[in-house]
Amino acid sequence: MAHRGDPEDAFRTRLAQDRARIEAAIERLSGEKPKPERFLIALAEAWGRPVHYRSCFGRWLPPVAPTERGVKSVARWVAASNPNVQRAALSALEKAGAAAQPVLGTVADALTSKGPVVRLAAARVLARAAPCPEQAPALRRALSDELFTVRWLAVEALARSGDEHPLAPILAASRPRLDAWLAAYRLDGWLRAVAALGRDASALLPELNELLDRTSGPSRSDTSWHESRFTIERLVGELRANQGNP
Repeated sequence: MAHRGDPEDAFRTRLAQDRARIEAAIERLSGEKPKPERFLIALAEAWGRPVHYRSCFGRWLPPVAPTERGVKSVARWVAASNPNVQRAALSALEKAGAAAQPVLGTVADALTSKGPVVRLAAARVLARAAPCPEQAPALRRALSDELFTVRWLAVEALARSGDEHPLAPILAASRPRLDAWLAAYRLDGWLRAVAALGRDASALLPELNELLDRTSGPSRSDTSWHESRFTIERLVGELRANQGNP
């Protein structure tokens, strides 16, 4: 039996309060009241835990499973006039993952936004949620986006949806240039798109081999670049093995 000051009882109370707060955020987003940004951020944090958010008892609050009502409430704000609100809504839907499937049509519409950050956020949602064929036309148009990161995410999304559009040439034409300004995380975005192609990525073996050589120099010695080299080595090994096992 819980007694006064029992940490377990206090944690359960904190958990119940947290869930009530999330329900209140969904209720707020379902209405017409202004300033939804902080409620969208609250859902993104709850759906994407663990984040930098601990209970006072040193335990992580568990993730809150996205509900269909919550996802639809968030999706209402994807087309908001304020780009900050749009980005907050898309960030929450990215954290929702596959649960965002019912609203991916709304997300795909955001790929035509004039704001590059909004297009990028929409592409991330689609890449993480594995879109349906209905979103394929919008994603194919995004293959010519001026942002190469949007193009990579569109490739990843189309590959995960099983689309038959030739995608390897898109990645070959937009391979990152390994100059002094390239951050390792940008290369990782390209590599995720390559990995999503599966066997079709064999056409990119020349590019991968060249990247492997160029990421092995002394100027690429920090931890993030080491992880990128490991990813390239793994991809090259898998693709060579697939070539020998049709």
